[in-house]
Amino acid sequence: MPASPAAPPPGPVRPPGGSGVPETLAALRALPREPPRAAERAASGVWRLPGAAEAVIEALTPAGREAEREPGRDAGDAAPGGADREVRERGWAMVRVRVLEEAAAGRDWTREAAAWLERGGASWARSARLTSDLAWRTRAERRSALEFLTEEQVALTDPGTVRGRALWHLYLTTLRYDFRCRAVTALFGRLPDGALDGLDPYTESLRVFALLGRSRPQGLPAADRVLARAGTDAKVAHAVLHGLWLGEDLPGQARRMLAVLDGPAFAGGADPEARFRRAFALRKTGAYRAALTEVEAAIDALDPTEVVVHADCVRERALILAERDLRAVAEDVRGGGGAG
Repeated sequence: MPASPAAPPPGPVRPPGGSGVPETLAALRALPREPPRAAERAASGVWRLPGAAEAVIEALTPAGREAEREPGRDAGDAAPGGADREVRERGWAMVRVRVLEEAAAGRDWTREAAAWLERGGASWARSARLTSDLAWRTRAERRSALEFLTEEQVALTDPGTVRGRALWHLYLTTLRYDFRCRAVTALFGRLPDGALDGLDPYTESLRVFALLGRSRPQGLPAADRVLARAGTDAKVAHAVLHGLWLGEDLPGQARRMLAVLDGPAFAGGADPEARFRRAFALRKTGAYRAALTEVEAAIDALDPTEVVVHADCVRERALILAERDLRAVAEDVRGGGGAG
């Protein structure tokens, strides 16, 4: 099936309410949220209706843009009754599908993502959610952001703007998924003195990931600071957890992971990835029964398309069982049960 035309670049667009926009906006409002792949197919269909781009812009830019000035929030997040927020969420779901279609067509989807984030006036938290998801999906489908972005290109953009921040998020998150800690550190090394203080919490958490992933102790206080800044943001917490999981012999490594997992980011319940990290931390403390419970809960909750994470969970379960059995043998030998 041929790809649909690319979405219009940022800039002046036809005012909302033009030909087909009200009908398309009604279809956007009716989009299902679950199951995810069915929702994607429905959103793809809405993109083919008249005035789709204008309808998405209207969904992303409701009245009350004052909320954009509050760090980490989109305008719809503060909307009375949550009606605008629901429409805005569906608008961002439409953007996600639009960008994935660009990626599937082999085009530079990173610019498309940045353009829509800029057009929607996205907060840093919204940018973190969308870019981390897109980086994961496109990487799995061999359309990595690294095919379109280089360190030199990203370093020339301003991470203090919505567009620049989006490109930093896409580039650094993809490096994180590739475990390229040195490349992450290299980009931050190109910032001028004092620029680190102006970074948003998610960008900062990616620097923390690289420090922890390289087993640098200075990443530990940096992790505490960025977690305090981010509050309930799960994407920041996951970046820190990823670094703690990847690092070696960090002081209080397992204890720190459990503290993050018990923190505000997961107060509403742990997702499968968080349960996987908890299983690792519990194994490191010798709590094998609890670790098994967590990793099996992670496996049960995984989306059927998450085959990579499923394999990680299965490996973690095997490690839990192996360490548990080895400890039992060692204790038996120490107790004299292995003599003769």
